[in-house]
Amino acid sequence: MNAFYHRRITLHALENKISPLVLETIIRANCGQDALRYQIGHDHFHYDNNAFQAGDAYVEQMYQVIVDALVAGQAVPAWQAFGRMLHAVQDFYAHSNYVELWCERQPGTAPESISPLLADMLDDPRLHSGRLYYPLEVLSFLPLLQPLVLPILPHDSHAWMNKDNPSRPNFDFAYAAAVKRTALEFDKIAQRASAAQLALFTNL
Repeated sequence: MNAFYHRRITLHALENKISPLVLETIIRANCGQDALRYQIGHDHFHYDNNAFQAGDAYVEQMYQVIVDALVAGQAVPAWQAFGRMLHAVQDFYAHSNYVELWCERQPGTAPESISPLLADMLDDPRLHSGRLYYPLEVLSFLPLLQPLVLPILPHDSHAWMNKDNPSRPNFDFAYAAAVKRTALEFDKIAQRASAAQLALFTNL
């Protein structure tokens, strides 16, 4: 997802559940995962190159950071880890064919009906995410060069598969799934935290 939509997704899912300070900290950490230094060699941050196991492990690692920080009474590291986690899970829907598999199973349904964690699709052997074919992949991000580069890239490339903005096919499904997954990840923390830890996490 482009940073603008990472922000909108996070706001959409969480703005009534946490304080503005927490929300802005989470969003900064989320968007920070798209820094240039994280674009190569960090496939698990974005679920690129079929890095599903590594991506899932990273999400669990961030969850543990959140738990440990809340137990220690440290709010900011918990907020930042949650933001980094959200970047990964939001990118899962924008960078993989999960939503295409959903549309195949549920033809004609509205984007808002999508289930973000349907086991049958997570286990589907056809599930894959966009591969990064460097250096052409980098050139595909430049608007003037994209029409020239895109026909050269394989159809399993990030350039072809991404649903990072509304110009891309099935963006609405990816957006809806990411909003739902963001809310689910928050609920997972809220259900397992003590009352004091939840108050620390939400800053309400």
